[in-house]
Amino acid sequence: MKILHIVQDLGHGGVTNVIVNLFKAFYRFNVENVVITPQIRKELVVLLRAYTSHIFVLGGSVNPFNSAEYIPTRRKHITEIINQVKPDAIIIQPGWLSLVSRLIPDDIPMFVVVHGTYLNEIKYMWLHPIKGIERTRYITGILASQAVELLQLRLALTRRKLLVVAVSKNTRKELIGTGIQQNKVVSILNGVDKEVFKPMNKDYAKTQIEEIFEVRLRDKVLLHVNPGPIKGTHILIKAVAMLRRIYGDNFTLLIAGRLGPKTYREYVENMVRGLKLEENIKMLGYVEHELLPLLYNAADTTIVPSYSEGGPLITPESLACGTPVIATNVGGNPEYLNMAGLTDYIIEIKQYDFSSTLALKLLKALADNGRLDRNAMYDAVPGWYEDGYRYLYLLRKVQFH
Repeated sequence: MKILHIVQDLGHGGVTNVIVNLFKAFYRFNVENVVITPQIRKELVVLLRAYTSHIFVLGGSVNPFNSAEYIPTRRKHITEIINQVKPDAIIIQPGWLSLVSRLIPDDIPMFVVVHGTYLNEIKYMWLHPIKGIERTRYITGILASQAVELLQLRLALTRRKLLVVAVSKNTRKELIGTGIQQNKVVSILNGVDKEVFKPMNKDYAKTQIEEIFEVRLRDKVLLHVNPGPIKGTHILIKAVAMLRRIYGDNFTLLIAGRLGPKTYREYVENMVRGLKLEENIKMLGYVEHELLPLLYNAADTTIVPSYSEGGPLITPESLACGTPVIATNVGGNPEYLNMAGLTDYIIEIKQYDFSSTLALKLLKALADNGRLDRNAMYDAVPGWYEDGYRYLYLLRKVQFH
């Protein structure tokens, strides 16, 4: 089978990780992968040569805001590649590239992968502590991204052999709620690379993290990856202050990743100082992807307090490392935690400020520490090989529909 992947710029980030891991999974099933992308990071070219037969780079750069303009300018090139490659199936991702489907012959089965909606974020984003022009840019960016993606999806779904793949059941439900036909949307939960993310000795991992980041870790370690307003970082800081009053201060919260807009970063930094949490919270800044397994293994609990998610990679990556996760009931979080037997660690967002509930969940996780079966968590989450099988099974159903 030959699959043509028409994808976004292949740089850094979660969507790129999903795309690359699907290439690897398909390759294990003897699928020939062909790629069309506007741009690709140099390091990825070397990596993907092992899993793809051709990589076509169109040039320029594409995003939700220019995609409707970009795609027609590359129409001839894309059409020529399709005629040359003669794929058995096509996978387009993410959803704001689904206008490409209008260039593809209707007899070729297609998937459009949607990595999440912003519907829950739109409900709460007005309350985020972002100021001035950054607030305007943030809100208009979210609204425009959502509108562009949904419009393109509706146009794409006029194609007979096209199916939308949502990366979680929640995402599927949200898409149906916007008017996308129920029989045109399926959900496939993102997998995890179990050769990379797996349990290791926690004492070793903690020692390594202390040396690499030059921090001193206290007895218990909490971890928050990829912070920002949509990720609920400010709510977590407030919850940690409550936790310290109940539990004491013998813990360290590691925050890995950049904090986002300047006004939001200043707000969070002021919160930490105002609550006198400088000794308990260590902000690591940008962290190389290769160091994430060490971080997850060093942590006793990972926290994903997001207002909105699609198929978050942090949750299954942490679970695969044998580290429990406290997470809000958005995107794929409930599915992953139910698989791992951690239903009690799910937070239902009933109001904007859920810090009190989060503090109690943190207290529970610290009390449970050491009692949970790390290998059982590793076994519970799906690997990319399983995901590859699900994609191929569905593609064949569409192909012969």
